[in-house]
Amino acid sequence: MAKRGLVDVPVVLPASASRDDWEFARTFGLGGSDVAAACGLNPWKTPFQLWLEKTRRINPEFDDATTERMYWGNVLEPVLLREWDERHTEYILTGGEGIYSDREHEWMLANVDGLAWHPSGELAGIVEAKTGGHRAAEDWADDKVPIHYVCQAQWYMRLLDAPRTFMVALLDTNTYLEREIERDEDLITDLADAATEFWGYVQRDEPPPSDGSEATRKALSRWPSVPDETAELDPLWHKHIGRRHELSEQIKALEAERTIIDNELRAAMGEAEVAEIDGQKVASHKAPAKPSRSVDYEAFIAEQPDLYAQYVTERPAGRRLTYTSTTARRDQL
Repeated sequence: MAKRGLVDVPVVLPASASRDDWEFARTFGLGGSDVAAACGLNPWKTPFQLWLEKTRRINPEFDDATTERMYWGNVLEPVLLREWDERHTEYILTGGEGIYSDREHEWMLANVDGLAWHPSGELAGIVEAKTGGHRAAEDWADDKVPIHYVCQAQWYMRLLDAPRTFMVALLDTNTYLEREIERDEDLITDLADAATEFWGYVQRDEPPPSDGSEATRKALSRWPSVPDETAELDPLWHKHIGRRHELSEQIKALEAERTIIDNELRAAMGEAEVAEIDGQKVASHKAPAKPSRSVDYEAFIAEQPDLYAQYVTERPAGRRLTYTSTTARRDQL
């Protein structure tokens, strides 16, 4: 039986370590927040993007809104854990010891928010605290839990041999929720198999299969290039590139057809702002409430360089994929 507050799992980094040490340690394995992405179940991060990060080709990048959510999630985590503790006096709540590692697979990592114990000293479960805005309410409705959090919970239960996870969430600052996730051996096996396959790509430094998501496109555009280096492709790529040109022509034709329909509708509406069919609104043709604006950045920089530096943030531009052919046709992405 585990001693209360301690689980019989190796700790590779103590809870007292610095934030930089924590971020560095996470590059050597898959933690709970990684496993859904590794398995293709994260709505915001693809396996290919995660591979680029784990092989240190790119650094994780977050927009301002995500950074703000992460900040408040960290601030509110102890508040939620304290609230859960006060509501569940049948358990004894302790914090995690740091980053845990699986004995057999050292790259399997876990960093739990809290551990709930029976008074007898037996581990009752893992406690995880989550926050979200009003848009996340649907993901939690009807006793649901977002799939990436389910993956995280099952991953932690596997590593710490826990029977369940107590999930506590605060949505839109005023909606307190609790969910209890029971250990699912079949799901744990599936996650472990998929994660092992993914980590194999990392260890071999071999890219995983790509996908058609915008997240993967953006991540690949951030993959640093080696100036003037040329990649020699398999001749089979002639077929793939040719197929892409065919698709581009089809898309252009379809977009042109769509534009014709749009313009015919604009002409049919004339001065009207709204179009109806049998009393049902089908379209509107209105000017935006706010006028469009443009900035002459060159003049702004020349005349107000200090003000420009104060308010404008410049980020390195991503790489752009450009196709060429013997007919001098160029398609750009």
